[in-house]
Amino acid sequence: MAFTSTSEVSVFGNKKVAFGTYTNTSTTTGGAIVTGLDSIAYFNSNCETSQAATVNLAARSSGSVTLTTVASEDGTWFAIGN
Repeated sequence: MAFTSTSEVSVFGNKKVAFGTYTNTSTTTGGAIVTGLDSIAYFNSNCETSQAATVNLAARSSGSVTLTTVASEDGTWFAIGN
């Protein structure tokens, strides 16, 4: 199947905060999260603490994050940026 994510954005002071969930189905091992931010200063998800260093990685590029997770893992994410 596919990797899907949800996103909600709020403003705190002069920064935007985005957060949501991600879902891997049918042994999918990650995908892209479109945060709704133009740039990301901080990103965290519960996938980054659940497995070894070879999986569950997050790569930021502009306002998107690509997650590499273990198969079928679901979780939450949080980002701060502009």
